[in-house]
Amino acid sequence: MVKLTATRVHNGRVSSGEELLEERRRRRRAGDPRLSAEGRELFQRMTTGDLVDEFQAGLDADLAADPLLGGHHDDDG
Repeated sequence: MVKLTATRVHNGRVSSGEELLEERRRRRRAGDPRLSAEGRELFQRMTTGDLVDEFQAGLDADLAADPLLGGHHDDDG
């Protein structure tokens, strides 16, 4: 870990760089506050639960349809 010694003004108070990094880490671990409990549940179901196969099929379809996302060349253009 790199120690930061610079100070900055943040939210009206002076903080060291380390304090700012720790504050960001705490916010990141707490999750996105814009996401509701229902949204979190849905994301969890899509990535690890009963909706995983349907979600993966949707991702695969997007990758096949979009040359930039899928990393393939569009033969039509």
